[in-house]
This record gives sequence, C-alpha cells and structure tokens, in this order.
Amino acid sequence: MSKSNHLLSFVSNGQGNMITIHADLAGVDLLIAELVGLRDLLKIGECPHTHLHSMEEAGGHLSVAKLQDQPEEVNHVHHVKMYGWNEQWKSRHGLVE
Repeated sequence: MSKSNHLLSFVSNGQGNMITIHADLAGVDLLIAELVGLRDLLKIGECPHTHLHSMEEAGGHLSVAKLQDQPEEVNHVHHVKMYGWNEQWKSRHGLVE
C-alpha cells in the first residue's frame, strides 16, 4: 500500500486485457486534473501527453493497492501514460481508419 494522501490505483488482470481503477475523491480529482490538462491543450491544437507514476517509479501520483479477495486483480500498474491526439495526428499515427 502506498503512503500517499490519495487513492488512485490501476490494476490489470493476468492477461492485461482488463484494468481496474481504485480511487477516492482526492484520486478522482487528480485524474480529472490530468484529463482537463490534456483537454485544454487539445482545444488549442496541441497533442499533449502526461504520465502518472507510482512511488516505486519515483512519482507519487499512483497508489499501489488492490482488492485482496479479487483474483483477477493481478498486476499493479506503476506507470500510466495518457496521450491526447488531435484529428491530424491520430490519423497520421494510424489510430483511426
């Protein structure tokens, strides 16, 4: 368990095809602030990205927590990288057809 003052934990299942997010109010506020930052830069035509790291990855944004009684919660995610793509760049990078 991380010693941060908020809960924002991403946990994947063993296959990596499902992510569970655990968050308290402060964690949700942190995630919303990151997304608002991405949105604001997209509105002016930028293609921003941001990183969230756990304390183990020298960050402190992400908690390291998961439910003990949920066998599908296997891997703590220590680094979340979020991109914002405008129309031109999402097409250029093949993210849309």
